[in-house]
Amino acid sequence: MEGLYLYTIGFDFNDTVIQVNKLQFAVRLFTEKNVYAPDPDRVVIIEEENRAYLKATGLSWAGNQEKADGEIELEISIGIDGRYEINSKGSHKNEVCKSILLQVFNINIKSIHFDKDKVETLSDHSVKRDIKAKHYPRGIKMPLVFVEDGHNQKWYALSKDARIRSKGFASHYDPYLETQVLDLSHEEDKRYQTNEITMPTWHIGRCDNIDSVILERCGDLEKNLGLVPYDERTDTPAWLNDIKLVTILHGEHWTGHIFNTFADLEKSLEWITERIDGKQVMAFLPGWDGRYYYNYPEYEPSERMGGKEGFKHFVEKAHQLGVKVVPMLGANNANIEIMEQLGLEDAVLRDQWGLEKRCDWVDWDYDLATENNCMLANMGHPGYLQHMIERSNYLVKTFGVDGIFLDITIGWANDPNYSPYEGTASWAKEIKKLHPDLLLFGENSYDALWGIFSIFHEMGYPSGHGQALYRYAKQTHYLAAAAPGKGSGGIHEFAFNQNGLPWEREVPELIPTLSVVSDTIGSKGAEFLIKQAKSWHQHYPGVSGGNVIKHSV
Repeated sequence: MEGLYLYTIGFDFNDTVIQVNKLQFAVRLFTEKNVYAPDPDRVVIIEEENRAYLKATGLSWAGNQEKADGEIELEISIGIDGRYEINSKGSHKNEVCKSILLQVFNINIKSIHFDKDKVETLSDHSVKRDIKAKHYPRGIKMPLVFVEDGHNQKWYALSKDARIRSKGFASHYDPYLETQVLDLSHEEDKRYQTNEITMPTWHIGRCDNIDSVILERCGDLEKNLGLVPYDERTDTPAWLNDIKLVTILHGEHWTGHIFNTFADLEKSLEWITERIDGKQVMAFLPGWDGRYYYNYPEYEPSERMGGKEGFKHFVEKAHQLGVKVVPMLGANNANIEIMEQLGLEDAVLRDQWGLEKRCDWVDWDYDLATENNCMLANMGHPGYLQHMIERSNYLVKTFGVDGIFLDITIGWANDPNYSPYEGTASWAKEIKKLHPDLLLFGENSYDALWGIFSIFHEMGYPSGHGQALYRYAKQTHYLAAAAPGKGSGGIHEFAFNQNGLPWEREVPELIPTLSVVSDTIGSKGAEFLIKQAKSWHQHYPGVSGGNVIKHSV
């Protein structure tokens, strides 16, 4: 239900508002039990030319009908370039604090640009008065939004948080103040919540050059999380720069239908490499391990496709042709029955309230109801992390694969026990320690992941504000890319032409992609895509700026 409605409070909350220059601000403190504002009877406010400070030594709730013991502080100052820098903290005597909401007034919001091609607009001819919440990291790629006001002036709101913690962005109309409000939330890491909370600094300002703000976020990533621009990365195998064609070699569907055996795929690669140098081809294998998604996380070659010997022979054949092989694994999707057999049933990802997360959005067998037999596991769980390291290492040592693809890498929740992001980073660190030249390939992302994986594929190929993903990584067409012929999506749940026909999908920054199902090889569409791939060269859009990318300052 996230994003479907914007739930606001239907009474005057009696927020205490302070002003610096043009903008006004208010703050609310959230615990696991209620929401609080500064007690107007116990508040001190200092407003100066370029600074304002509020300190309340008590809390109010229910629109100031009730009081509570606690404190809230809010400080706004003007930075050297005229931006607003906002800090806040709060505490409650008896309750665990979970989040802080900053409300910003007087921007006269017309639209919010959440991400590349993700803009929501308030219409002058509509009763709509809200822009529903989007969240980082589980929904948008950066803790950064751009706002356009009624005068077509652009503003930005950027969190300067050095860690991966939830940020929310929304807008609602306040009928008491008669203004549109920009809402910015920070939620503390559930593992470290106490009766005190400190909000990382928000920077808010006007901007004539949005690229400079995007590059500021890139600078934060590089300073705080160690991201390195692509041309400076030392963890990316050199062969990736030679790749001009990614082949999606579909194996076994969730229902058990086999598109290609390993022997079939050998013949497919022979045909493909007669038309393009094998050193320019990467073979990506979804459904190589039996029923797609159903067998996760066993990760053993499908017996019906040819078993271990068939898979090993396929990899050897690919290497003889110069082709690199990358099998698909899941970062978190896991069959509950298998996880119980492995003793990992407690590895399930949980939300801030401890509720288990399921992979519950796909109708695999088309009975008009979603399957719910798989959990979303938490890569931060020590047992599951070790299992994924062992399985990945097994595939490299036993079969000689050249990379590992992790599905649903974007999966994140404010888990009470372990961080999915930290677990994914630990997996990457350990597997690269064992195999330094291994390619790590991810599906869907938020900005911190751009330093872990060297290549992604993303639904609709989003790449963040200013297409910043390409500053750090490459991208290919999505797994559901339609195969030439009938347009099958192969093992993927979007079965036919989800992304359009192959010749409609030329996006210069994406590595050309050929999906291979049962009737692909020999088709005119396959010939066309291979010919197109041979002349492809990497395009660097937005703030990625070219082959030589320097650190932002």
